[in-house]
Amino acid sequence: MGQRDATDGTDAPRLSHLVVAAGTPTEWARFGADEWARRLGDLAEGADGADWVTLVPHHGPGPTGAEIARMREGLAAAGAVPSHPDSPVASPRHHRESPGGPTVIVEPVSDGRVRFADTVERLRLSGLEPHRLDEDVLSRALLRPAAAEPDLVVVLGPGDVLPTSLVWELAYSELVFLDGGWDDLRAQHLRLAVDDFALRSRRFGGVDP
Repeated sequence: MGQRDATDGTDAPRLSHLVVAAGTPTEWARFGADEWARRLGDLAEGADGADWVTLVPHHGPGPTGAEIARMREGLAAAGAVPSHPDSPVASPRHHRESPGGPTVIVEPVSDGRVRFADTVERLRLSGLEPHRLDEDVLSRALLRPAAAEPDLVVVLGPGDVLPTSLVWELAYSELVFLDGGWDDLRAQHLRLAVDDFALRSRRFGGVDP
């Protein structure tokens, strides 16, 4: 993977993969099927034009078994399916394809280090030989089913606090911080962030000269 293509042929940067960090696993677990259906719809609408949008918690303790079960039930009723159904390492990640819109990925793990370690273990148990583990292989496994690294990370929360759920995704992404919390997240929040992204010059982790 390791894509570094900044534009789509115009002066505006190409937005292929959008990540949204909002709320905690405990807040997510309170959602039922109808609320998840609305939230997934808002994410797809707000990220219109992108190929993928991934939702991750902003922070919080890792989801308990009961919380994961409630989330799975609500997401399944909203049309989402497990992203790692045959994995030897259990994963709560789900995704829903949107006809004519982005695939919405829901990743409830709130600690990016845990998700990174679980991904490496998943690859090990799949039989991958150690010498074949490189950046591209690890990136594909971490982001699955997305097939591109995040271009933009939208954070609902304080501008001086980075989400604990993100490790890999912050290396080359642009960041936009928005006021609000989990219950406030709507499509218009993402549209504002996407509009801001369109005005930027991609730095891919660098700083302005």
